[in-house]
Amino acid sequence: MIALTGSKRPRKPADRKDVSRLERVGNAIDEAIFTVAPTWGERRIASRLKRRLLAEQAGRMKGFGRRSRHAHPSVRSAPHRDGRWFNDHSGINDQLEESQQEMQFRARELYQSNPHAHGAIEGRVSHEIGVGLGCRPQITESKILEKEQADLANKTLKRICKRWSNRGVDRARRQSLDEAQRLICRTYAMFGEAFVLFRDAPFQGPIGLTVEVIDPMRVETPPDHRDDENVRMGIRYHAKTDQIVGYYIRKQVKNGRRYDVEYEFVRRYNSAGQEQVVHLFESMFPGQKRGIPWLCAAFAFLKDLDDFHEAELIGKQIEACFGIVIKTGKRGGTPAEISAGMASGEFDEQGNPFEEIFPGMVERINSDDDLVKVDPSRPGSTFAPFVEASLRAIAAALNYPYELLAKNFFRTTYSSGRLAMLDGRIGFRMRAQAMIHQVLKPLWRRIVDDAFFYGHMDDVTDVLTYTRHAEEFHDHSWGGTSFGAVDPEKEVSAHEVAINSDQETLSEVYADKDQDWLEGMQQRDVELREKIRLEIAREKWEGEERERAGLGAKVGDGSGEVGEESEVAGAA
Repeated sequence: MIALTGSKRPRKPADRKDVSRLERVGNAIDEAIFTVAPTWGERRIASRLKRRLLAEQAGRMKGFGRRSRHAHPSVRSAPHRDGRWFNDHSGINDQLEESQQEMQFRARELYQSNPHAHGAIEGRVSHEIGVGLGCRPQITESKILEKEQADLANKTLKRICKRWSNRGVDRARRQSLDEAQRLICRTYAMFGEAFVLFRDAPFQGPIGLTVEVIDPMRVETPPDHRDDENVRMGIRYHAKTDQIVGYYIRKQVKNGRRYDVEYEFVRRYNSAGQEQVVHLFESMFPGQKRGIPWLCAAFAFLKDLDDFHEAELIGKQIEACFGIVIKTGKRGGTPAEISAGMASGEFDEQGNPFEEIFPGMVERINSDDDLVKVDPSRPGSTFAPFVEASLRAIAAALNYPYELLAKNFFRTTYSSGRLAMLDGRIGFRMRAQAMIHQVLKPLWRRIVDDAFFYGHMDDVTDVLTYTRHAEEFHDHSWGGTSFGAVDPEKEVSAHEVAINSDQETLSEVYADKDQDWLEGMQQRDVELREKIRLEIAREKWEGEERERAGLGAKVGDGSGEVGEESEVAGAA
């Protein structure tokens, strides 16, 4: 026999009442088996303990939803707050599939009717696009191109892009490239996404490429593809690779009054491997398939602000009319009198009078009626603070400077204004970068392709060389107008000190203005040379005129400046 002393502690008396009779019998059997066969008994004890722990865990998980004793403090049950959470556990794509169209309708309505929403979207267009993002070809010397060929290619492509823009880039050949960029940016800001089609059409300019902006609400799943697992929200995916194959776009009748019931499937790439549909949006969640309207986080605040303005306006209208309230007792009268009042339009079916108030109104009342003056006292003292607090909340939701949203700079100092604009520039550049990467870069590749295939680049190299080394000709950058300076003198002085102390380069200064430093230096060199040439020509002309008039030539005073004339000939 093997002694069991010290190998297993007996339960405390306080714990015995929590153990069932069956469990006590099982413990006794385990102890007996452990005495005879320790290994077997140890496995039985471990198995029973494991089963007990699993049962406790199952009970804990069963009561987790009710008690939440082990939940994170941020989601612990709070009766006064739990009712305000929607607790929607569906995925982001399920939410978009259910409510994206309604969100887009609301975003469009706010843009059309709400001044702050309209101003915020137009502000994005102004700061992200401005007068237009210009393309700067950056083809460099390589194994297949000499420096002269690279320079010629850059100049030719820049000239082709400018002429193509002047002829119109949309299907109607009406919009310039800058106008098309603003439309894309406006659509992106309003709906959270934009669809752009690149197609060929008859043309009179250098290339036949067209840029067509599609209403995002036209991209949807056709009814006969609702059960297709490879189609979601109007986008068809490859069955194996999950890559985008194409988009279903609902057709639009020519008069534009309604949508057609038919759909057009447009592949992402055409037969030549060129991109012909680009979908611009920035993912906020992993796996997100469609864009979320930029204004959606501020929908409630924007609508509340509209309602508050309307309530204040109605209050002022009532105050201007010197409003009164007529207090009456229980209304009597014969059935004939009541019917006559309803027939005259003075009362509704429940016998309530229709009231209307207008300036200069005089109302006749009954002998038992009483008059009480209405004094709305609008606007109250809380009007301005409420509007400011609402606009600050909207600005925070949109990551947009409050000063630009409210168009209010009267309390802005240089430091606070510069800080707000620097914060705003980060957001503007982030969103502009998404548009450049997803739309403008594919557009530039199409422009270069067409320039070669239409024969405009024959002086640079042949089409066969281009098809083999196309990437060598696609290097470029997009840039637009600068954001300006809050205080230009301080900005220029700061850049000058940073450059002289080797803390900044000219490339960074020009990049801050969305310009190319080499082009800037070359242009400055041309300007200085022309200035010197004109000064020499003017001095030569002045000398000839003075000599013709019999005057002496001007002499310098040693400082490099021209002084008074002297009779050189007479002095000699």
